Amino acid sequence: MKTLKLFSAILIIATLMITCTHDDAPVGDTIEVDLGVGESADTLFVKRISESIDFDGEIDDVWEGIKPLINRATVFGAGDREITLNGSSNFDTSLEPIDLMDPYTDESYSFSLRGAHDGEYLYLLFEWEDDNDSRDRQSWYFNSVTSKWQQENKYANHDNDKFYEDKFGFMFPIGDPEGFASGTCTVTCHSDLALTGDDALDAGNKVTRHYMKNEGELTDFWHWKRDRHALALACDDGFVQWEDDEGYATANGRKNDEGISPYSTSMKFTDPVTELSGPKYIIPGRENYYWIEQSEIDGGTAKAVTAIAIDGTLTYDGGTIDPNGDPAYSQGFGNKRMPSVIINPGGQGADQRSEVQVRAIHIGSGWQLEIKRKLNTGDPTDAEFVIGEDIPFGLAIFNNAAIGHGQTNFLTMRIEN
Repeated sequence: MKTLKLFSAILIIATLMITCTHDDAPVGDTIEVDLGVGESADTLFVKRISESIDFDGEIDDVWEGIKPLINRATVFGAGDREITLNGSSNFDTSLEPIDLMDPYTDESYSFSLRGAHDGEYLYLLFEWEDDNDSRDRQSWYFNSVTSKWQQENKYANHDNDKFYEDKFGFMFPIGDPEGFASGTCTVTCHSDLALTGDDALDAGNKVTRHYMKNEGELTDFWHWKRDRHALALACDDGFVQWEDDEGYATANGRKNDEGISPYSTSMKFTDPVTELSGPKYIIPGRENYYWIEQSEIDGGTAKAVTAIAIDGTLTYDGGTIDPNGDPAYSQGFGNKRMPSVIINPGGQGADQRSEVQVRAIHIGSGWQLEIKRKLNTGDPTDAEFVIGEDIPFGLAIFNNAAIGHGQTNFLTMRIEN
């Protein structure tokens, strides 16, 4: 028997009342907890199992007998922003919130995490509350006032400016990096970084970066993106390393493991004559689409834009699109806005970047994901999960957010014998 009910259980003998704080969530959400197997707020007990798990994103009966880690991921403020982050702001700091985590700050998302292993593979069942399957990642829209194509902001300026995809992140230590056991993800995060030279003039340069405190240290970083991994059936398996330009906005220690990238965000075309920019590919007549598959480009379903007129009219091989006077191309909810990302199947678990496999289902009230990875991959940029030992970790939930993530740190994974 399989069930798609979030935080399901066989014998429900109590309910935990939790008040949600994020937008559009009902107050007093009820999360059902099976006290027959118990629960933990900070330790994930990874149970050895002999049963097989049908790795498909649905919930097998085996999960119902495993103790969940139940907690909340909360968005905390990151401090005052020094520069504008969105190109649309044109360096006008008054258009953006002071704290780069706003307007997500103080949102909180309840989640359940269960773990199992069969001696070779680690399996995780990760569920979190989220009424919306967020896929609207920086779509292209037509601004009828300026007669120009623009993208929805990457970083939300206000509550009604959230146009991004859902994501999650996990971080585990590799070896014994300084401070990780007591700080988990927080030890890699550095804000208020200095800007020098051309960096100071580049709108969109970040002043918050991930890198390790000391040379030679590493953490394992798993990062799933709803749109960009739609075909990959995996997340980006990467790592965080020390950077010798620490203290500067250029010090980006986040790297991906070797392998095929399952996505490209190079979706901007600039007309050499008018110097106007817009979407690189479009699918004529399609509505409510949030990515374009590489196979659709190769097969001719997606058309390359070849010209952008002064009034915004797009020319492509086979026709034109005139957005003037058509609300279907307008900002926010126009159903013919164009995607900002191209996706492909990636390595499908056959390379280092796709080693962390994911099967994800949005069930209307939230996400449920099954995650699978070998306990020991033999890759020096991967954490090793040792049977009988503990390993600290932290996790993050991005609810329709590029950077405003809810986080839960100071967690422990215990791999049971």
